[in-house]
Amino acid sequence: TTLVFIFVSRAVLAYVSSVTGGYFSAKIKSELRSQIISKIIDGESETVHRYGTAHLSMLLTRGVNYLDSYFSKFIPQLFIATSVPLLVGLAIVREDWKSGVIILLTIPLIPIFGILIGRFTAKATQDKLQTLHFLSGYFIDLVTGIATLKIYNRSKYQVKKIAEVGDRYRRETMRVLKISFLTSLALELIATLSVALLAVSIGIRLVNGTINLRAGLLVLILAPEVYWPIRQVSALFHAAEDGVAAADEIFEILDSPMKNGNIQISQFTSISWSDLTISYDGRREIHIPAGQLLPGKIYGLIGPSGSGKSTLISTLLGFTEVSSGQIIISTPEGNVPFEEVEKKSWRELLSWMPQEPHFKFGSVASIIGKQSLKSVGILESDLPQGLATPLGGVMDGISFGQRRRLALLRAIDKKSPLLFLDEPTASVDDITEEEITSLINEIALENRIIVLSSHRQFTQSIMDEVIYMGES
Repeated sequence: TTLVFIFVSRAVLAYVSSVTGGYFSAKIKSELRSQIISKIIDGESETVHRYGTAHLSMLLTRGVNYLDSYFSKFIPQLFIATSVPLLVGLAIVREDWKSGVIILLTIPLIPIFGILIGRFTAKATQDKLQTLHFLSGYFIDLVTGIATLKIYNRSKYQVKKIAEVGDRYRRETMRVLKISFLTSLALELIATLSVALLAVSIGIRLVNGTINLRAGLLVLILAPEVYWPIRQVSALFHAAEDGVAAADEIFEILDSPMKNGNIQISQFTSISWSDLTISYDGRREIHIPAGQLLPGKIYGLIGPSGSGKSTLISTLLGFTEVSSGQIIISTPEGNVPFEEVEKKSWRELLSWMPQEPHFKFGSVASIIGKQSLKSVGILESDLPQGLATPLGGVMDGISFGQRRRLALLRAIDKKSPLLFLDEPTASVDDITEEEITSLINEIALENRIIVLSSHRQFTQSIMDEVIYMGES
């Protein structure tokens, strides 16, 4: 009866824990993904932008999936490990208290050795995860710039680099597996020796008649069930360690401070700032000269690469914080410090065309429309599938120049009073550049502010005022 009760209880616990663990794991993963995406869209955390798109993609996909082993296997097994050994141990003590003492003295050896070996696992798993992040980031950058690499015949040189990073990831993965196998071997050995010690004790007492055969057999059958759940916890800990390492980074993002104001604005008259300093970890500080933006003008950001043109745009978008200096937003109700402005309402008033634009999944007709394609020098026949050409994928069939012109059109169509255009005429010919600059001039006549970053001389000629960055 005792054996039947214990084995049935163990089976029921295993089934219930598996079902509930899988259900709650799926719920938790879905919630974490939603929270991270909300944080990214809000753009109110410097941590988000410090990680980069490749790193975030890994966290949202494989990183969150790593948590599945933790929630659906490790946590349920932890519950089993706190209940089954207790029930089995009480049954053994009831039959033979001396065997219970031996189990009580040997069972702590499993978690102790598990902790000692687990110290190496945490570091090895973190190294593996960092290598995977580096590999994914490098691969995404390579795919994004494959056209440029092909043009300059440099793509073949990247094969060796990809192979090196992949081999490094393989070595890190094998290192984690070796430690996991070592842990399983050590724990199995401890459990086997503990049961053997118990068997020797029972054998000696059977010989001298201090224990009957029934009690001895019952103890020997039940004893492995005391060690098994705890042994499984230690083994599953290594399977869940990837999830724990990913969770540290996930919660670093989610717990990062939301540096956001609470003053909502619906319109503004000007933007001004004092000399600004922006600091980055491991990089030199960027200094931005004082400036002011007024409606109806085209402002140019001129300076060498790395001088802070994109940084100024990112700062005015609310994605980057200043280390020193202040930005003031002038509204009909008065001046408001930029740090006190609620960023969501602020971003409703502006459009942004980045250097590397991205689109949501859909067709050109559904995302951009067809009414303004000619204004940026694109004909329907220029697109691989016309207005049905898909957007949003890595390989969507359109050229980089077409992608940038579609992004410009998307920014213009929002009718925002403030436009940030980061290199809008890059990767286009002279005729298209003239068409785009003419369109930008028309937009400025609508009393909108245009902040333009460009290295091309013709585009610079339409700038009403120039803000020189860096040494320029």
